[in-house]
Amino acid sequence: MTDEQLAEMHRFLAEFHRRLAREAALDVVQQYHSDLAQRLADEAALIPRRTAIAERLHEREQQIKDDGE
Repeated sequence: MTDEQLAEMHRFLAEFHRRLAREAALDVVQQYHSDLAQRLADEAALIPRRTAIAERLHEREQQIKDDGE
């Protein structure tokens, strides 16, 4: 799964939970879905950044390994 696909899935789930929040009859259920939607949207925004960080760490570890040999 690509970063773009993963981010899109998070955005889709965020919108789904926003819709559930709008349809919820109980305040506690509405708040739960609103909070979850926000967390999913935030996560979608962070996916590319986290991937770039992981790639840099992997490259650094590979370089350290190569320098040690």
